[in-house]
Amino acid sequence: MSESIIPDQYTGSIIIKSHPVTKEFYTEFEVELADQHNVLVRQPTHKRTDIKLGAVCKAELSIEQDKKATNPGQFDYALFLRNQGISGTVYDATIDECVGSSFVSPLYEYRDRLLGRIDGIFSSNTAAWMKALLFGERSSLDDQLIESFQFWNLSHLLAISGLHVGLLLSLLYAVLYFGFRISKESVMNVMLVTIPVYILLAGAQPSVIRAGMMAVLVILITKLKLALKLLDVLSIVYIASLIFDPYLFYQLSFQFSFLVTSSLILSKRLITTDGWLWISIKISLISQLALLPLQFYHFYYTNVLSFLLNLLFVPYFTLFMLPLLITLLLLHYLSPSLALLMEKVFIWINQPMMDAFVGLEQFSFAQWIVGKPSIVIIFIYYVLFLSVMNLWNDGNKKLAAAFSVMLITCWWVQQALPYLDSTYRITMLDVGQGDSFVIELPYRSAVLMVDAGEEVAYSHLDRPNRNMKNVIQPFLWSKGISELDALFISHFDYDHVAGGREIMDTFKTKGLYIAARKDIEPVKRYFGDRYEPILLRKGHHLQFGGGSIEVIAPETDQLSGSENNHSLVFILEVDGHRALFTGDVEKPGEKQILQANLPPIDLLKVAHHGSKTSTGEAFITEVEGEVKDAFISVGEENAFNHPSEEVIQRLEERNIRIWRTDIHGAVEMNYKNGQSTFYLFTP
Repeated sequence: MSESIIPDQYTGSIIIKSHPVTKEFYTEFEVELADQHNVLVRQPTHKRTDIKLGAVCKAELSIEQDKKATNPGQFDYALFLRNQGISGTVYDATIDECVGSSFVSPLYEYRDRLLGRIDGIFSSNTAAWMKALLFGERSSLDDQLIESFQFWNLSHLLAISGLHVGLLLSLLYAVLYFGFRISKESVMNVMLVTIPVYILLAGAQPSVIRAGMMAVLVILITKLKLALKLLDVLSIVYIASLIFDPYLFYQLSFQFSFLVTSSLILSKRLITTDGWLWISIKISLISQLALLPLQFYHFYYTNVLSFLLNLLFVPYFTLFMLPLLITLLLLHYLSPSLALLMEKVFIWINQPMMDAFVGLEQFSFAQWIVGKPSIVIIFIYYVLFLSVMNLWNDGNKKLAAAFSVMLITCWWVQQALPYLDSTYRITMLDVGQGDSFVIELPYRSAVLMVDAGEEVAYSHLDRPNRNMKNVIQPFLWSKGISELDALFISHFDYDHVAGGREIMDTFKTKGLYIAARKDIEPVKRYFGDRYEPILLRKGHHLQFGGGSIEVIAPETDQLSGSENNHSLVFILEVDGHRALFTGDVEKPGEKQILQANLPPIDLLKVAHHGSKTSTGEAFITEVEGEVKDAFISVGEENAFNHPSEEVIQRLEERNIRIWRTDIHGAVEMNYKNGQSTFYLFTP
């Protein structure tokens, strides 16, 4: 459906398309409008509790279009929703006169009651694990723990998959066949009924749908005595899933689940020829290799030690956590006191294990950042991957080893490409009402960053390092950048410096450069005692790879007046192209700059987000001779009404092209062979 025809206001009939899920601050569910558009509704939890899946209701909705990503590498939430068939979001709704419900709605309601019962009986830690591993509800798990699983590429252990479904079915089979002496035929019939029920109780996630449907097909094939290969079963499940919900194709969990499963099926003969340890190593390694291109494409990095941790944590989850959690859940119905006693054993073993696991994140050397690979590299990789598997299956180990080296070489080539590129780049990132610029010198001889600001609207307590985590880090990682040669901080206002320490820590930055100053309190406030800044003042010259920097201001280390007028101002020259970075310098500071007898400037970074207190008539008249382009980093609909109409008019009168983050999103200037080309992330 086209986004342009979605109304901002809607009054009429709706169908509840998903079971309402209660989060910490709101209840979320999907609804279908009369024109068959789907929108996501988020409303305060107190508004209604009787909304059910499948109900037809009357509603008044104010629909908002979700904002698209405005920076390369940034997570695109609007695209994420669109790939689920969701065209907009409603943050408050009036919903009345609901009638009817889906026949599966009682199962979802029972799931809610069961999750509530688990919370009421077990400790918060045990309940969080039980809900995550048995019912697919991860919201109660600690954020730091989830980040650690993501860091080590072990998130699949937190998602219900074939491992969980297989274990549950094995347990059910053992209880019915050996415990109650029920015939195999009857056991299979019970399983055919149980599996769809469990899929719904587990939240109907793509991985559990795949595992459940495969189990159903295998049981049916066994009952009907059909000759069907496992790969054919997987193909049928894949096609049937997409027929049922085409949007599953875009979900990473769906892609990961089928890719790993198909890879292991194709490698069945290879996997089952050794002892348990080697089988585990092969399964872990093949799974990681199969997913590598998708991991690089979506997350830009992998963890080279993750397959080793899989050897420890897959058995731990399989042999300890899952069986014990299932036993605890069943036991609390039969003997609550015994269940609580067994829970203490679970906590006694699991808590130290998870604490040790979180502590492993300090080994950042295991993180291999490659960047977003090209489709060509991905295609070549998978051709080589299939070749390695075939050669390995055929016993041609020497040739398989040679192709394996070529397999890894794909990513070395991906990493090497920027070092073969003579293009000089400056990227103005869209960090809202703040500043952050990334400079890549030709042949990536150096990577510099100017400012790492956070928006003032987000306090240190509410959203620390929001821009760093959501904008700057993904951008650098998508470029395959894991280290910086220098971070320049123009001045110590929050919107220019707040993410600086996190940048220094995360990207092993070689040098911190600031305007010379006697007052070091702001430096300690933002960077602590770990980093010793290099103080710059007028007359200093720096050389980085193929670029040179001439410092224009400040003249002294004595701060007089505002932070803005003590901004670090410098000219970056690369291959004859000059860019003037002005921080937030205002008109009094511009007078000092004019005394420096500036050389011709090609690109001007407009000071102070285009405020009328900067870029005065005298200043712009002085630099206008050669300036062709101007960067303005400014927040969309900001409270300061930046940029000023006066500043825009001055620039336009001089035929200077204006590039603004509030209009264009991130803007990248490419300079090569004496020509500048500008690329807009938001057209």
